[in-house]
Amino acid sequence: MDVIKEYIGYIKNKKKLSENTVSSYFTDIKKYTEYLDNKNIKLEKVGENDIIGYLMELERSNVSASTVSRMISSIKSFHDYLFFSGNCKSDPARNIKKPKVKQNNIDILTEYEINSLLDFPKLDTPRLIRDKAIFEVLYGTGIKVSELVEMDITDVDLDIEYIYCNSGKNQRVIPISDITKIYLEKYIKEGRNRIANEKEEALFVNSLGSRFTRQGLWKIIKKYAVEANINKNINPSMLRHSFAIHLLNNGANIAVVSKILGNSNLSSLQSYVNQINKNIRKEVKEKHPRS
Repeated sequence: MDVIKEYIGYIKNKKKLSENTVSSYFTDIKKYTEYLDNKNIKLEKVGENDIIGYLMELERSNVSASTVSRMISSIKSFHDYLFFSGNCKSDPARNIKKPKVKQNNIDILTEYEINSLLDFPKLDTPRLIRDKAIFEVLYGTGIKVSELVEMDITDVDLDIEYIYCNSGKNQRVIPISDITKIYLEKYIKEGRNRIANEKEEALFVNSLGSRFTRQGLWKIIKKYAVEANINKNINPSMLRHSFAIHLLNNGANIAVVSKILGNSNLSSLQSYVNQINKNIRKEVKEKHPRS
């Protein structure tokens, strides 16, 4: 459908959503419009009950609440675009509400596990230098894997010790620590120039010398987690959450940490606070002199 292409172009180029979000929205809208086609419902004739019918079908298929919630966001965004672009005379998704998603405890790595993950005994090949720098940047700045994938070499300023995160809505300037700077500088000077293709703009490149995919970078992270004997179900957010919680546990201001993360989601911030409180309670219980 041309209207789907127009919508994807709009959220990518006008709303500046990240590649990952754009990809998720495209997949969601494709499934939604296929459902409408199967029901012989034209986009301009969609009513609120048609959308509810689709969501009920998702729930009957045992789709998780978080997936349904994301699907609703996609559908609401799509119909909002159709209405304001003049493709439809009304917005049938306007009053659709997202289900409340239960906030689970945040999974993080301990500082010991982080040290094991970041322990590279040898840095004698461009690949090892690159991999060490990847971990130092991810844990040292709290950026997302998808943001690191999209980062260009020009987004690094070692002179003033900042990196520029220009991905999606959460564009920001992030300071880097002395340790992060050391290994990032080593990679740029000793590793990247030996593996990157000519004219490649990506900061981190794969074995072919081109920009990583999100999945490709994540495979590397999981490989090192296995080698470090970390028996946790590592997920793409774990290093980011560990960075945040470790900073907060060491006395950092939550507003500052939130700004570095580019995170304005109140429920996420509350989860961090709950995690800190949980750690405090555990510490008091285990180490109080009267315990």
